[in-house]
Amino acid sequence: MSKYVDIYAEQSVIGAIMLAGESFADMAMDAIEGLEEHDFTVTGHKLILRAYKRLHASAISIDLLTLASDLEHTGSMAHVGGIAYLSECNTGTPSVRNLPAYVAKLKENSLGRRVMSVLSSGMSKMTGTDVLPIADLIGSIQTEIGSIEASQDTGTRQIMDGIEITLDTVESMLNGDIWKHRTQLGLDDIDSAFGGFNNTDFIVVGGRPGMGKTMFSTTVTETVALKNNKPVLFFSLEMPIEQISERIAYHRARVSKEQLLGQKGNQDEAWGKLSASLKDFQSAPIHINDKTSLSVHQVRAEARRMHKKLGGLGVIVIDYLQKMKMTNPENMNQSVGEIATGLKNLAKELRCPVIALAQLNRNLEQRANKRPIAADLRESGVIEQEADVIFMVYRDEKYNPQTELKGITEIICAKSRHVPGAEKTYYFSSALSGLDPVDISRVKSEEYRHELEC
Repeated sequence: MSKYVDIYAEQSVIGAIMLAGESFADMAMDAIEGLEEHDFTVTGHKLILRAYKRLHASAISIDLLTLASDLEHTGSMAHVGGIAYLSECNTGTPSVRNLPAYVAKLKENSLGRRVMSVLSSGMSKMTGTDVLPIADLIGSIQTEIGSIEASQDTGTRQIMDGIEITLDTVESMLNGDIWKHRTQLGLDDIDSAFGGFNNTDFIVVGGRPGMGKTMFSTTVTETVALKNNKPVLFFSLEMPIEQISERIAYHRARVSKEQLLGQKGNQDEAWGKLSASLKDFQSAPIHINDKTSLSVHQVRAEARRMHKKLGGLGVIVIDYLQKMKMTNPENMNQSVGEIATGLKNLAKELRCPVIALAQLNRNLEQRANKRPIAADLRESGVIEQEADVIFMVYRDEKYNPQTELKGITEIICAKSRHVPGAEKTYYFSSALSGLDPVDISRVKSEEYRHELEC
């Protein structure tokens, strides 16, 4: 690690700030505001930086005397080596003009030390008594390295960068190519209400078991991959690949499992439709990972790998959030919060919507009106905070067999960060292993109920 330690550069930064005066005041201010204590390796140097920040915040001019006075006042003078050491830093500084170069050297060394620390920690975990699964270890290291990389990017850009993105989106809309910059889920009423989804959205889909959360996700997968030809990465932590695949295939073919197993004549027709649709899947950009109990680190690592391999992703689906490996199973709120934050950051990093399915609390079963709300999400606090959009999936016939909404799946938008007017209920038919538009005005009619019974 000594390769990333340069005491002389640290002393030169300290001395140059002291010597900056009025002529190089802006340069010194940039250095003080940009440096952090971990950029230094010597404890005394960290204390001096702390003093610089105090003086700067108080608008006190910095020189040898004001620095010494502050250190004396806080009882830190002895810990930094006294006035003699401060004078040594002064006289040993080659050039105040080179302060930005000295600061850059400190930042580079600091970055090197942080990377070495992550790698060293990883090596210790590999050889320790509590050996983590290699996949988890790799994911953890990649996440930490990614965080270090992200911290080097200030994130500040000139306004024209944002305007150009906006103009590109508007131009695409005028040319009928909005889906180049937005994401269509394939649920017509919802797509229309939202005008498509932002490519950095974290979308949470909540529901009790059997309500249609997975059906929501497979319908989205079919649309994004087969209609818009954008790659989909589907993490199925609950169902094996064949169950996810059959749902997408049946919906694409417009057949049900019952039809495939039904009477001979109808059965032949259903099989014919399924066979004809299979050509759509030969080169379909749908990639399914059905490993169980993946951690958020593993999900992020695999998403980055596939993003790089495929040249970008159209959408990432997680089925479902609470099935992911928890960092601290004894504190579910903290663990789920870390997962939600990690998935939101992943959407921003890859500029790809992340859709996470989530289980709801059983408490709603005790209510007269069992339609879910955002607060029904298990460990809902951070999920609600991080999510850009929250949908709730509900089928009334699960609780009320005689309901007029038989065969209807309600998608209730409980939160919409960017399109407040979209917070309402949308209705879909779920007859063919997916969600399809339905004319709600017909749903309560005798004609419609007769169609369902037939």
